[in-house]
Formats: sequence, C-alpha cells, structure tokens
Amino acid sequence: QDLRQLTRVDGDAVNPDWSPDGRTIVFELDAANSVSIELMNADGSGLTNLTPIPACCPGQPSFTSDGQQIVFERFDFETLDDAIWIMNLDGSDLHRIIGPWPNGFATDPNVSPDGNTLSFAGWDGSLVGPAPSFEPARALFTAGIDGGNLVQLTPFSSDLAIKHDWAPDGRHLLVTVNANFFHPRESANIATIRPDGTGFHYLTHLKGGDVNAFVGSYSPDGHWIVFRLEDHGLYGLYRMHSEGGAIHTILNLS
Repeated sequence: QDLRQLTRVDGDAVNPDWSPDGRTIVFELDAANSVSIELMNADGSGLTNLTPIPACCPGQPSFTSDGQQIVFERFDFETLDDAIWIMNLDGSDLHRIIGPWPNGFATDPNVSPDGNTLSFAGWDGSLVGPAPSFEPARALFTAGIDGGNLVQLTPFSSDLAIKHDWAPDGRHLLVTVNANFFHPRESANIATIRPDGTGFHYLTHLKGGDVNAFVGSYSPDGHWIVFRLEDHGLYGLYRMHSEGGAIHTILNLS
C-alpha cells in the first residue's frame, strides 16, 4: 500500500540508496546517451546531477555511514579502467579508492556503519551461468575506506549477486549466492557472512532453481530483511526477520 512513483526521468532510474538520515536518495540514471549519479529528496524533488561532466560510466552509488560522501563504481570505455570512487554530496573532491580492478569489474560499493570498511563485489573475468546470459563470477571483498588492506571474503564460485548490504550493527554482510546460476539446477539463496569472512550462514533454503531469493537490504533497525522473490517467472517483494524464518508479503507476486 502507499506505493508512489518518485522519479519521472528520461531513462532508467536504478540502484537507489537511502541517506542515513532518510532525507535523500542517490541513484544511477541510465539515459540513452549518458549515465549519471543523481541525488534527490525523499519525495522525489530537488533532483541534482552529481556527475555532469561526461565520464562513462558512473553507477551503483551509496552513501557513506555519516551521509557526507558517496561511493560508486566508474567505468571508462576508452581505457577499460574500472574502479571504486568517492565524492562529496555536491560532486566535489572526486577521487579513486579501489582500482583499476583486474580481470573484470568492481561494483556495488558499500561502507560499514562505523565508516572504516568498504565492501564491494568483484568479478574475476570468467563467464558462468546458463546461455545466453553468461556473466562473470563475483566474490565479496572488503578494504579499508582508503583502499588498503584488500581481503576476499568469499570464493568466486559462490557466484554472488551484485547487491549486498551491511547489517546496521556492522556485524554481518547480507549476500545472495548462486545469483547467476553457476549451479544451474540450484536456487539463488540469501545468506550472511561476518566482515572477517567467517560464519557463512544461509537464511533461505530454496531448492530446484524455479524459486529464487535475491537480497535487497536490512531495515534501519536491523530487525528485517527485504528481498525479491522470483517464483516460476513471477516477481514479488517480501520481508523476513534478520535471522531468517517466515516470509511476509510487501508486494504480491505478479
């Protein structure tokens, strides 16, 4: 209920992220001839392009934990340079944190609640999944907010989805495994892992590949997880407790 459209833009508004205070939203705008990072108020007003100088392609933005900066991926088609960057809320002080990333892409950067750690999904350049939609295998990485101390938390064979999220208390990261069906007769499922790479734990236990769960994010209080359920070609939005268990409908399968 209370479903509202916030954007009316010339292109696709994708990969949104809430500011920590809930007042603004940052997102990627994919237009016909450009890609940009846009900032707007929570009601859709005040739309501002933070990357007006053409440099294809910035995307997957998210706020730092203090809400004062934005981290994002930027790919350069001319040089094939792909990296994680950071900038202020007005687009100033733009600089690289991670990259250039070898053998593929680094994407969906997120900053830990204490502001000290950057997490992101890194591709290894190999192609997996069923034809014709081959995609590179992805693993979860962390680094210091300055780009140092790079650590790989999961193997590439875990075949993670791009989207992941930090628990508000910083004790776990939320991921989707088998997202591109590296194991074609198995389902995509939601799991958690500690920031040091230990304690991998499944929250959903779907089987057979026809029903799949893809992570969205934690609620601000950390009590709930919102996720997309795909069931035999139908799609819905659901929530469950952060420890797993029964699922509750937000938007019905359609």
